[in-house]
Amino acid sequence: MKTREISRDEVEIAPEGNLSREDTREFQTLLDEALKAGHHTIVLNFELLTSLSSSAIGKILHFKARCDEAGRRLLIRKCNPEMLRLLRMIKFDALITIET
Repeated sequence: MKTREISRDEVEIAPEGNLSREDTREFQTLLDEALKAGHHTIVLNFELLTSLSSSAIGKILHFKARCDEAGRRLLIRKCNPEMLRLLRMIKFDALITIET
């Protein structure tokens, strides 16, 4: 999992491979740090993500609510075709902006 600051107001978190239940603790830590750092926009780059566990989906939804409460923006960017198909199937795109 990689994190990089895109600009002063935007940070990107890029999980790779399978984001399983075992990985959610590290993922949650990166999400919390991004929110705490004061970035206005937090980008989840799913370009190299191959699968997403239900635990990870739950973490993202919970984090989205926290972002909304804090007046921050959460979006998904560079989603690979398979992951995009999955996210649309579960109607994730109705909750979180997905930029392809």
